[in-house]
Amino acid sequence: MEMEKIEEIARELGAEILKIGRPVKTVEQATGETGASPKQVIKSLVIISERGPLLVIVDGESKVDMEKLERLFGKCRFAKPEEVKELTGYEVGGVPPVGVPLRTIVDPRVLENEYVIGGGGSIDRLLRIEPRKILEYQNAEVMEVRK
Repeated sequence: MEMEKIEEIARELGAEILKIGRPVKTVEQATGETGASPKQVIKSLVIISERGPLLVIVDGESKVDMEKLERLFGKCRFAKPEEVKELTGYEVGGVPPVGVPLRTIVDPRVLENEYVIGGGGSIDRLLRIEPRKILEYQNAEVMEVRK
C-alpha cells in the first residue's frame, strides 16, 4: 500500500522513483548509485520532540543540530526504528520526503539544489524530486537545523 502511495505522489509531483535493486541506506551508497553529489542527497529523519513528531530533512553533507531543534521544539531525540515505521509507514532508510503525515522541517541548504535524491519508500528505491515540491506537498517549514 505505501509503495503505491509514494509512486502515485511521485507521478503527481513530476518526481521519479529510482529502482536500485539493492539496499541503499547511506549517503555514500546513494551517491554511488545515482552519480549525485552528497549535497544533492537528502536525509529524511524522524525526530520525536516534546511538541510532537517531526520529519526533518537535511542534505547529505549535513547533520541535524539537536540543540537548534530543542530551542524550537523542546527536548528532542531520534525516533527508534519501530517508531519510524509506526509514524511514517516506512522502514528506516526508505522514508521518503513526501507523503509522510508529520510536521516537516526542511533545512534551507536542501533548496539550493535543482533536484534532490531521497528515500523512495523502501531501502532499494530512491526518489528524485525538486526540493520546492517537497515544501509544497508537505506544507513544510524552512528552518536552519544543520550543524
